[in-house]
Amino acid sequence: MNLTIKPFGRIDSKVLEYLREELHDMGEVSLSASQAVPDSFIQRNRDGQVQYLATEFEKAMAPEKGDRVLAVTDVDLFERGLNFVFGHATIRDRFAVISIARFGNDGPEKLLERSAKTAIHELGHTLGLYHDDANLECVMHFSEKLEDTDRKTRAFCTRCNAVAAFTLSRLGT
Repeated sequence: MNLTIKPFGRIDSKVLEYLREELHDMGEVSLSASQAVPDSFIQRNRDGQVQYLATEFEKAMAPEKGDRVLAVTDVDLFERGLNFVFGHATIRDRFAVISIARFGNDGPEKLLERSAKTAIHELGHTLGLYHDDANLECVMHFSEKLEDTDRKTRAFCTRCNAVAAFTLSRLGT
């Protein structure tokens, strides 16, 4: 699989390089040029904080090359019906987005760890995986809060790994 990481906004190069290394098991990973978050993206203002509709990133990623494209942004994201999301992807689509905006100020190691777990989770959706409600440690477990992200591992459980491995094998990884 060829994976392109596309930064939107101000993303520290350490985060991008860390993700590049952590996602290498999924295939060849390349970095695309950084881009500002377009003003045209649907926004809402909640309690003085601007949020962006996560699905809007798919439009901006469409020209990017790769079997999968992962947007990494520093703006706060939401989905309709949810107050916020750490990331978004559509099952079996090629696009995913994660936001580091809510990853807290718990130090650089936590930022990197949360970024990797969220990226793997969202890319898991693009590989055909749904949320794993049964296994709290599976990376595909839904994160409602940071504690959920911190509790789970970066790995797919046995069941999720089988689905991901099948899809990756079809993509040539």
